[in-house]
Amino acid sequence: MDWLTSRTWAAASIGTALFIFSLVARGDATGVDVGSAENGPTAVFAARPILVGELSACSFREPLCVHASRRAAGKKVLATLASAERSWEIATHVLRLPPPDVDLATGTFDVYLIGEVSAGAEAKLGARDPIASFDRASAFMIVSEDLEGCALDTAIARETTRASLWRTAPATDAGTAHAETAYLARLMVPCALQELEGVDTFQAHPELSIAGSLGPAADYELGASLFYWWLDWSFGNAPGSVVRALWALAPTRTPAGSWRWAGRPDGFDVLRASFKNALTTGSTLDDLLLDFAVAREFFGTTSDEEHMPETRSLGEAARVRTEWDVAWPAEPRSLASGRGLEPTGAAYVVVECSSAPKGARLRIEARWEEHAKLRWAALKLDGAGHEEAWVAIPTAERATEAQITIVDLENVAKVVLVGTNAGDPLDPFDPNDPVWEPHGWVVSVAAERP
Repeated sequence: MDWLTSRTWAAASIGTALFIFSLVARGDATGVDVGSAENGPTAVFAARPILVGELSACSFREPLCVHASRRAAGKKVLATLASAERSWEIATHVLRLPPPDVDLATGTFDVYLIGEVSAGAEAKLGARDPIASFDRASAFMIVSEDLEGCALDTAIARETTRASLWRTAPATDAGTAHAETAYLARLMVPCALQELEGVDTFQAHPELSIAGSLGPAADYELGASLFYWWLDWSFGNAPGSVVRALWALAPTRTPAGSWRWAGRPDGFDVLRASFKNALTTGSTLDDLLLDFAVAREFFGTTSDEEHMPETRSLGEAARVRTEWDVAWPAEPRSLASGRGLEPTGAAYVVVECSSAPKGARLRIEARWEEHAKLRWAALKLDGAGHEEAWVAIPTAERATEAQITIVDLENVAKVVLVGTNAGDPLDPFDPNDPVWEPHGWVVSVAAERP
């Protein structure tokens, strides 16, 4: 009997999205106290740029103004205003995001053209709303003068949605905010769909956390948009709907004068509550993270109609990095992790099966360190790298080992063992933790004769 049966989604896309939205839009509906602890990101309020001989242009349709110094070309100011108008209208009218809060003094959302911005554009925290029941803040945007074309549209779209997030859930950690807004920008700007925007960096470091603030490069957090792209593609009932729901269901209350935002609830708290028993009976956020880890094997060139076909335009650069790729084991082998897994990170071990004797079986045993909740799946691929079947390996809650024997390997080119770290069994994953402890693992593979 082949234990690797084909995967089926336990919840239809629209059904799961409606389940998420069915939770009332209060923080305590997610099972955590609203603003129960000040362990969120630092609230850094920015000073607005001072421009020499200011030149301004304002929209007739939206509460937007672009400001630049007198040395800036008027054509550049108007192009930036046009881009900001498009982003505002798509974000608020098409994706139905809440519009960014305007400045109380000017009554507009202000965009400043300055010499250089490392990310091309950046929405800065302006001021907290002093009377709102939940955390809410206004923002403004700075944009590099040298941006143009697709890069300009993408950066402004991303930071317009970031300003919307400042209004809706300003306590969102920076890594998650960058990932979510980078995904929304792909929806808003057609040319951005085929741009890597850090996807290659994210896929080259699967062992790192999805929240990504400790990533090896600035674009890692943008590449983590793959997670929210996949969530929306798999479970959303409209483009951007899952991200919009995460924002709506993560309100916080931060005491006045606090220098840190209240850290709970966050988007992972919402996912933890929303996906409880949603995929299968007894399923949890751990199962969702394992599903995503498996899905990462099919981004880019190996994608097909069942695995996010939109990512095919990203090409080979979107392929996930494999920790080990070994030939069929004539003798038992033990393969150790070169890099430990941070919470929500993933690892991939490939065993080539083209030379496996007829009727042979593959025994896989995994072991890992304590204080890590690793979850594993075994995946069969054909010669083109497409999915034949996969199954999650049953693992006890606090176990430190898992085993499986894979049979029926005829016409199977390779078996991929996929692992993900769902965090400490005693401490649910928090993207605001100052340090994510990585944990090592060892996988043993051996051939079994029938």
